[in-house]
Amino acid sequence: MRRQQGAAAAAAGIGVSRLSGLARTALVTNVLGIGTIGDAFAAAMRIPNFLQNLLGEGALSGAFVPAYSSLTERDERAAGRLAGAIATFLVAVTATAALISIFAARPLVRLIAWGFVGERFELTVTLVRITVCGTALAVLSAWCLGVLNSHRRFFLSYVAPVVWNATQIAVLVGVLAWGVAGADRATALAWGVTAGAAAQVLVQLRGVWRANPRITLNFGWRERQAAGVMKRFGPAVAGRGVLQISAFLDLALASLLSVGAAAAMAAAQTLYLLPLSLIGTSIAAAELTELSRTREPATIAERTSARLCATAFGVSGVVAVYFAAGGPLTDSVFNLAGLRTAIADDDITLIALVLGAYSLGLVPLVASRLCQNVLFAARDTRTAATIAAIRLAVSLAVGAALMLPLDRVLVLEGALTGFGDIDLFSLESTWTLLDAGIRSDPALPARLGAVGLALGAAVGAWVELGLLRRAVMQRRSVRAGMTTGADWPKGRLFGGAIARHLVPAVVTFIVGLGVTLVLAPVPSVLRVAVAGLTMAGVHLGCGLALRLPVARALTSQLSRVAPTRAQRPRCRR
Repeated sequence: MRRQQGAAAAAAGIGVSRLSGLARTALVTNVLGIGTIGDAFAAAMRIPNFLQNLLGEGALSGAFVPAYSSLTERDERAAGRLAGAIATFLVAVTATAALISIFAARPLVRLIAWGFVGERFELTVTLVRITVCGTALAVLSAWCLGVLNSHRRFFLSYVAPVVWNATQIAVLVGVLAWGVAGADRATALAWGVTAGAAAQVLVQLRGVWRANPRITLNFGWRERQAAGVMKRFGPAVAGRGVLQISAFLDLALASLLSVGAAAAMAAAQTLYLLPLSLIGTSIAAAELTELSRTREPATIAERTSARLCATAFGVSGVVAVYFAAGGPLTDSVFNLAGLRTAIADDDITLIALVLGAYSLGLVPLVASRLCQNVLFAARDTRTAATIAAIRLAVSLAVGAALMLPLDRVLVLEGALTGFGDIDLFSLESTWTLLDAGIRSDPALPARLGAVGLALGAAVGAWVELGLLRRAVMQRRSVRAGMTTGADWPKGRLFGGAIARHLVPAVVTFIVGLGVTLVLAPVPSVLRVAVAGLTMAGVHLGCGLALRLPVARALTSQLSRVAPTRAQRPRCRR
């Protein structure tokens, strides 16, 4: 029961924070636009996000949480000392990285945004120097998350980003109210990013010290427990942080594409990462804490298989929605339900196509998070890191190969044109960059180069899951030893039930596409509402028809929430 409550609390906190983040991104996209300013802000945000996710939550999940969780069971004082040592280490590393980023902003921007020139380049440099100021604070927030999760206090740690999002939303509203225009909008928002990072840490610190009042800041980095965490730190960064590394390199490649590609990818990633965080991260966070305390191989196998099937059912349903109603969904979100329509229809189409390409890798991406937990709980971060490196190489290779020919395809009035210009056997006309003048002209139509990068990420996600599956199936115990996968149900990672959990998504997509096409003349918001509710009902109904445990559990939870006839208050006459 406690484990279910932990996942539910994490999901609730993530749900609130991600919805606020979606509102923030929608407003940022609408105010800054898909163009020069939007590209510059997306690039500038990549550096602090990269450092936060790579050195903060990503590393702590794999290296710190298992060690701290098990230590709290035996010696709370020692656990407090370990937490204090890791906090000072993270602050020292990120503060150094922030200072380097400020003084070396120009060469750093050239490194991460290869194709930016002129106004886009100069604005990105200015924004980077502002946003990195909050990097150390953002990583400290991730440290708070690791401590709170280890004490099974999931809600506060995952709802805290609401403060960060709210700060930026307030800045954007102020920008619109005071009539700030042009690049000054992005500069004001960059300062809001830094202020929001400080506020996010402050709301968590009280909860951290209440969870373990014996936490003391120290520099005992050479002590046995701290040294063990730091030894696993590097591999954990590569393993759990590969998503951020991939997105970081995607930005560098996107800077070589037509103007607006980076902003379109940033917008699509907000919707793409929503189910990953809401379903995958919430369950993975709760599971890692429990697996770190579990010694029974059979229990680990049974729990992991059940979670894999449950997440596959939920995430595949979201993918069906993205494919069937991606156009009206992106229009509703990024044009603020019709309240503001600053994003052109062709740019909306580009975002929807990028979202669809990314979505092809959602199911394996969430499953990989759970498989990594089995390895992390065994204090094995090296295997996940090696697999992550392979996934990264595959993603980049496929993405780079696809982005160049697809950047020659235009989006004109909702239709795609230019496929006939692609000659796979012509190096000069297909596999070279477009002229710099064409790529930097914001007046030209949107192009599909960003879709190629998203497809590369999806292919890499499937490769990673295949390799993780083999590694997990060979691990018998989370403590030591590698043998066959005999402890897994039916000798299979998903217990042989993956196909049954994906069938409802196929039916849901067919029904949802029909509803979306029928309602084509209706405003986007209404189309999304009707199609979304219809698809949710179909998805759950198919799950019940196939007698899936996760569908039955959802129905049971919904029946508890809905008051019965006897429980409803009666009106007095």
